[in-house]
Amino acid sequence: MFSPPGINRNTFGGGAPGTVARVPGDAASASRRRGRPRTREHPGGEGDPREAIVAAASALFAAHGVEAVTMAQIAEGSGLQQSSIYYWFRSKSEILGSILERVNRIPLSIVERERTAAGPLAERLHRLVREDVLTLCGFPFDINEIHRLALRSPGDFTAYWEERRRLDDEVEALVAEGVASGELRPVDPRLTARSLLAADEATQNWFRPAGASGYTAEQVADHVADLAVRGLLASPEPPNLLQ
Repeated sequence: MFSPPGINRNTFGGGAPGTVARVPGDAASASRRRGRPRTREHPGGEGDPREAIVAAASALFAAHGVEAVTMAQIAEGSGLQQSSIYYWFRSKSEILGSILERVNRIPLSIVERERTAAGPLAERLHRLVREDVLTLCGFPFDINEIHRLALRSPGDFTAYWEERRRLDDEVEALVAEGVASGELRPVDPRLTARSLLAADEATQNWFRPAGASGYTAEQVADHVADLAVRGLLASPEPPNLLQ
């Protein structure tokens, strides 16, 4: 499976593909939390207990759904005593918040790259949509379920919603650039940006689990990006975006 630059599809644990190569740092928490002994040796070795907790939680969320998973199950999966897991994360919501930061940072890094890249706007927008779909198809859990949970407790996910608004703004700016240059039709940039991102996330929902749809992630990503960008182009003879 193709991996966009900066993305490691094996980071979330359980062998599941589809996530970021690093955990967003909580420097203050990390510096004051030195950790406690595990109940047993974790398959991943000693390493960073926060990484083990996030990996275990991600695998459990994928298998059972976010709401059904308990902190006790996450502790067991990460090789920690249940009391020890609270030393690193105060709640399941905080673990989920760490995962959600990754969810936004992947497309943010892609769109920021394309905002400053050279070349036709259509090609840059096509790469953005394609790589976002690829990333979402690789996530082991339902991003829409996580969105619903974050909406219920906005105070617990402040950083997530701030980055989500930033993502909307960046995609809107890219679309607005294409409209201003005449390369895209005179569409509403904000509505278009939100529609593009929503379409990407809806694709992930029916694609999971990987392969069940009968298509590869690459086939889906190529099709969705081609369909979305060609529908926005002002030119009646669009370029070959897949070259």
